[in-house]
Amino acid sequence: MGARPRIALLVANIIDPFSYSLSKGAVAAAKELGADLTIFPGKYLGIQDKYDAYDTTYEYQYHALFDIAAKGGFDYIICAIGTIAYALNSDQKAEFLKSLGDTPMLVVAADLPGFDCLVFDNRSGISAIMDELAAQGRRHIGLMAGDPRNYECSERVAAYREGLMRNGIPYKEKYVITSDISDACRDEANILLDRNPELDAVVCINDNIAAVVHEILRERGRKVGSEVAVTGFDDLPMATEMSPALATVRADAEGLGARAVEKVLNKLRGCDKTGKLFPTSFVKRASCTADGQSDKHFERLSESQMIAIRQEVNDRIHLDNIFVRDAMMFSADLKTSYAKMLKQLVILGAPTSFVFTLDKPLTHKVGMRFNETENWLFRSYAYGAHTFAVPDSEQRMSLPELFANEHVCFERQHSFIAADLYVADKQYGLALLEVTDDGLFPELELVTYILSSAVRTLDMLQSQDRLLTELHLKNLALENESQTDELTGIYNRRGFYLAAQELFDSKPDDTEFFICYADLDNLKMINDLYGHAEGDSSIKAVAEGLREIFGEGAVVGRMGGDEFAAAVPVSGGADTESLTAARESYISRVNAGGMMPYRFSFSAGIIRTTCLNGYDLKAAMDKADDLLYEQKQKRKKII
Repeated sequence: MGARPRIALLVANIIDPFSYSLSKGAVAAAKELGADLTIFPGKYLGIQDKYDAYDTTYEYQYHALFDIAAKGGFDYIICAIGTIAYALNSDQKAEFLKSLGDTPMLVVAADLPGFDCLVFDNRSGISAIMDELAAQGRRHIGLMAGDPRNYECSERVAAYREGLMRNGIPYKEKYVITSDISDACRDEANILLDRNPELDAVVCINDNIAAVVHEILRERGRKVGSEVAVTGFDDLPMATEMSPALATVRADAEGLGARAVEKVLNKLRGCDKTGKLFPTSFVKRASCTADGQSDKHFERLSESQMIAIRQEVNDRIHLDNIFVRDAMMFSADLKTSYAKMLKQLVILGAPTSFVFTLDKPLTHKVGMRFNETENWLFRSYAYGAHTFAVPDSEQRMSLPELFANEHVCFERQHSFIAADLYVADKQYGLALLEVTDDGLFPELELVTYILSSAVRTLDMLQSQDRLLTELHLKNLALENESQTDELTGIYNRRGFYLAAQELFDSKPDDTEFFICYADLDNLKMINDLYGHAEGDSSIKAVAEGLREIFGEGAVVGRMGGDEFAAAVPVSGGADTESLTAARESYISRVNAGGMMPYRFSFSAGIIRTTCLNGYDLKAAMDKADDLLYEQKQKRKKII
């Protein structure tokens, strides 16, 4: 639905420094080069055994985004497998990539056979570090090796060993220790330093590990730089904030993200000449100098600077609170609530946004792949502060249409970040949030949690509405059943009084009504001689006769046994005599039909009166019953 290529970028946690910078660079390049980009931030594969320890039991839910991206109809996928699957070996990484289907793919931050890859030149940076340390005369160089299953770690370890050999320094296995690649490596760092007190340098696979070693050395009273050199890799912002500042390898993840987009577009145009390696460079700082003095002078922030920082933080908290408040304020019309939840996203940096839900929430367990056949509903979208609810008739969509429909595909270039909407083990849907810079990235988890909670609550409210509707219908059926005579289909005693009161309430107070009380003649004889089935037929014939005589708008009921009542407003030229004549005519027609082996008849007392309530009705029915009794007595005398 447009000439621009559509690229999916699969990354790990968006707030980890590498994923953050990679995504930022990709967004900038997509804007500059004219590609539409959608970022799918998952978490980390292969670390389920650590989830409980970190209270992240359901983080595996984010992996559903990878399956959605694979089936989203994109022209190309860029997958940062080096961070997404850092805990997997090469075969497992390859298996995961193959599971994403046939969409053309560029693999980033891991060099895997059989895949088109773009990786940092890990070896040159570590080689420069080793040459610098050797030139300073350092001979006892330790290595915090990270995770051997991680491609980048293994590359940097290999460069460490090559550097030792090149500078004539013997390799000692005890100088090398594997560890977690995050700051959860403190125990291993202590072990390395305890068993090798002679170390005069520690090379760390990345800056996170280096920061831990740096801190432990200072706690032990050892001088970083002059006594023990410490180096990292990645050149994260914290590197310059340490004292002494951290020597490291500058691996520009932002540049790598931009290069990845450029390489993909060249591939699509059939003119790719971009190499596999992205350059790195050694940045020498005080943690790797003989004097160990920091090369950066830190000044204490002024009071006005501190006030400005606090104000910026408070402003951001205020904006977050506004978003949370409005996202969870539902209106009586639940359909429009899907739109209202998006209204304040613009203040957090998402100028346009879209919400899609599954037709029904999906239970998604660990290890399950996301099913592309699930039904999707396009619920709402927002352009700035203007929100729109999608009509029911236009909501149903296939998975690829989530990323390519008339509302999402603009004339202008756009970049989106996909937010996985889930609660516990239930998948609820997906939000697409436009990003114009990296301002939304730090807020993404908050936005995801709030939108997930809002969608879950709306789903619960809609389910409640459905249940209440079903309950209401069942109650109506029960109420109808409780007010209806099962044999005749007319009102029973309770139903008659309720319906009659409604009739009275609907008319002016001076309205006159015909009130009738009737009973079937000779029911006992019919039952005794012809059976109860014939008795039931006669009872139904009376009910039908009263409905015919008093016409549409009459309230007719069976008061019990062979007794009946009717109430109808007086209209036209009708009077008690004409109604009595109608009764006699009906009886004659029934008997003339010859359907009954006996003479069918019923008696009726009919009066004309005003009625305002049940008390008036009861009094009128008593009078009609008295009239009925008089008629039956006269008939007996005649007989």
